Amino acid sequence: MPLNLRMVELGTTRDRGRTVCFKYLRIKARPKVIFYVAHPKARPGTDFKLTRLSANEALFENPQHDFPKKILYRKNSDGSLTARVEGEEKGKPVSDEFHFLPMK
Repeated sequence: MPLNLRMVELGTTRDRGRTVCFKYLRIKARPKVIFYVAHPKARPGTDFKLTRLSANEALFENPQHDFPKKILYRKNSDGSLTARVEGEEKGKPVSDEFHFLPMK
């Protein structure tokens, strides 16, 4: 049975009341492979292949990309979601985490 998977995220980063960054993200199922496709600043998409999936985590990777190389989503026990990005900048490892709370 084919996998029917769809996820889309639109996001903005604001600084002092003005939008400084816009991003469009989506999950795309292709034959036998699932990709996270990132379109930061409305640029053409960059594919990150799903390499690990469990009940609480999904890891997407693109080793050829500069930053990020890895994108990890983790569902936490309190219902929140943590997104972690990892990669390199100027040859040094860099990571950042984002925490999302469920809507009430």
